[in-house]
Amino acid sequence: MKKIVLLLLISFVLLGLWFISGAFVCQKITCLSFNDINKYKIKQVYEESNYIFRGLYANGDMLLRTEIRPNSSLEETAKAIEFQIARTESVFEDAAAPYPGEISKVISCGAGYKPVRSMGGTSNFPITYFKYFVNERLIPGSCTNEQIAYHDTLAMFFCKKQKKFYQIEFLVPTKEYEINQKEYQSVLNSITCKD
Repeated sequence: MKKIVLLLLISFVLLGLWFISGAFVCQKITCLSFNDINKYKIKQVYEESNYIFRGLYANGDMLLRTEIRPNSSLEETAKAIEFQIARTESVFEDAAAPYPGEISKVISCGAGYKPVRSMGGTSNFPITYFKYFVNERLIPGSCTNEQIAYHDTLAMFFCKKQKKFYQIEFLVPTKEYEINQKEYQSVLNSITCKD
């Protein structure tokens, strides 16, 4: 009887230690640090496996769309960033009109709606990001005021100690972004990786 009680006690202690250690191990966006990160709550998980996590977080009207790839290398991250750059820029490239006429032979997006690519972070922690607009369905390519619903800041970076590639999108209602641009830029500037 004493052996059973002792085994149960040891089992409970080990189980408790397992739960406690899990609370201190970062998961998903808790592996990052940026302004107001604790206000974002998971809204939808698109995909979750040992190879990738894709999800949508919400903080009121603001959204945070994430893609996290664990066990990544710097080379894989560079390729993923180059792919995303090409993909994002291609959405906004001029295209032949499906029914060309006298007025328009090309469908194009005005310069004010095209994505703007920049670099941020530090030399030890570079962040590549785009700023552009998306529609209500969070799809890029909106080229008129009537189509745009959110200002999208897409940031891509590699956390060396975690060996993770992050692609995070800060989606803010357009009018809200116009009023508080400096505040949202400060969120972007505050991104760091937890060790």
